[in-house]
Amino acid sequence: MRVRPTLRTGSLTQRFAFASAVLAAAAVLLVAAASFWLVNRQHASALALLQQREAAFQARTVADMLTTLASRMKEVADSPILATALVDSAGRETYLAPFIGGLRQIDGVPVQVLFTDFEGKPIAGNGLERFDQAQLDWLRARIDQGADSAAIFGRGQDADLVGVALLRYSRTNTPEGALVYKVRIRDMRPGTSTLAWKGQAAAPQQGPGPEVPVKAPPLFADLGLKLRVDTSELGHLLATPWTQYSLIGGIAVLIAVLVFLLGTRFSLGLTQDLRKLEQFAGRIGQEGIDGQRAELAGSSETITLARAINGMLDRLHRQQEHLHQEHQRKDEFLAMLAHELRNPLAPISSAAQLLRMLFASEPRIKQASEVISRQVTHMTHLVDDLLDVSRVSRGLATINRVEVELGGVLREAVEQIAPVIDAKGHRLTVDIAAQATPVCGDRTRLIQVAANLLNNAAKYTPDGGALHVSLQQQEGSAVLRVQDNGIGIGPDLLPVVFDLFTQAQRTPDRAQGGLGLGLALVKKLVELHGGAVEADSGGAGQGSTFTVRLPLLRDVQPHTLGVRSDIETRAQP
Repeated sequence: MRVRPTLRTGSLTQRFAFASAVLAAAAVLLVAAASFWLVNRQHASALALLQQREAAFQARTVADMLTTLASRMKEVADSPILATALVDSAGRETYLAPFIGGLRQIDGVPVQVLFTDFEGKPIAGNGLERFDQAQLDWLRARIDQGADSAAIFGRGQDADLVGVALLRYSRTNTPEGALVYKVRIRDMRPGTSTLAWKGQAAAPQQGPGPEVPVKAPPLFADLGLKLRVDTSELGHLLATPWTQYSLIGGIAVLIAVLVFLLGTRFSLGLTQDLRKLEQFAGRIGQEGIDGQRAELAGSSETITLARAINGMLDRLHRQQEHLHQEHQRKDEFLAMLAHELRNPLAPISSAAQLLRMLFASEPRIKQASEVISRQVTHMTHLVDDLLDVSRVSRGLATINRVEVELGGVLREAVEQIAPVIDAKGHRLTVDIAAQATPVCGDRTRLIQVAANLLNNAAKYTPDGGALHVSLQQQEGSAVLRVQDNGIGIGPDLLPVVFDLFTQAQRTPDRAQGGLGLGLALVKKLVELHGGAVEADSGGAGQGSTFTVRLPLLRDVQPHTLGVRSDIETRAQP
């Protein structure tokens, strides 16, 4: 007999996934069908209305421009000053100059203006006038007829609209001259529309659109102007159909509420169990791996997940204990190794000095003793670093905290490393802030930190390189920065550059030497002082930058103990 699983112990994931999928699919189909019908219906009606209004607006714009043009030219032509100027042949340009200056544009459209006498001969223009012979012949005919008129010359949108306003003297009926003006059809049309006139078809367009007549003033009425508007790009300007969208939104909200209620009902048991596991994982992350384990309760999925988590924690706990023991044995071995290596160094050094003293006249023995002394000194430095790392790792290192001025610390470190820098021919620049940088720490250890960073920069920079050291104050911290243009740090080495026994790729001659302890010791000593150290590099061959940040002492009166200087150290030739 098949037993139906209960809500708490059954497969809630399958139930929730099946119900959510069915309801979500139904919601999407219903919303898509309603949206398609409503939006298409609204789009058709709104697009037609928008096209009509856009065409009417652009036609009104052209009509308003023509009205302004005609009225402005009529106003100028009716001025008695112009007629007097044309009758009086002397000084015509002086009379006409004030009118010409204001007739360059009408509603932003460039206008070409020309004043002529009663024979149609040009007198003055606005500097833009370009009238061909056909247009001037038409002008003389209009003067002979004694009537204001307008005409279009040319074809397509490069045609010109030319108008004439006759200038009459108050005591005569015949015109004393004419004001002829011209605008380009292309400049008159707004947007992507095109103009057509009587006897001339409009230029073909790419998009569809209505053609509406332009209600021009009487002067241009005989031209039969029509405007064809391209409305192919008006779809995105349609007003938002809030009514339709509200209906669609209401349906979607209703379905979403149903999905939420049913989904909540199915997932309640699962989410409660998962939250318990989440809280348990949070405690593990804060308190570490110990003897506590996840509770085996809830749905089948959560019980399986809890078992997997407990198994993983058991393995991690065993591995943690094993690693802890190995780490302790490693620290003890390093301490013992350092002590055992240090013991024979003193007699070896003494024997080398005795050989140099007893056989001072023997060059070969003297040279061999000097080699032994140098190697003993190098071994002593390595062993001392190893002992320091071992003491710090085991918590045996002591820090004598006193007020220390980092400017003096940096100068002493530079003095210690100067022989190494000179030997490699490096150029060192030191930049120490003018204000004092007091910190609380161990002066000897801080000198060791700065010296190790300088030695590391000198060691991994080819001969003749450039080193830059700076000490500044930033946001309550003393910032010591050591830069070089050496071999750089690769992206794979940068995250672990401060780990024990980590080194860059050695050259075939092992010129750099060392065990990879210097930077690890720097990090541990800086952290003991409450600071932080970080490394940065653009990659191989692009140099490196090491930055140490230490908290400044508070309530210290500012005084100028530090000195800003640029020191260049070069090897002597």
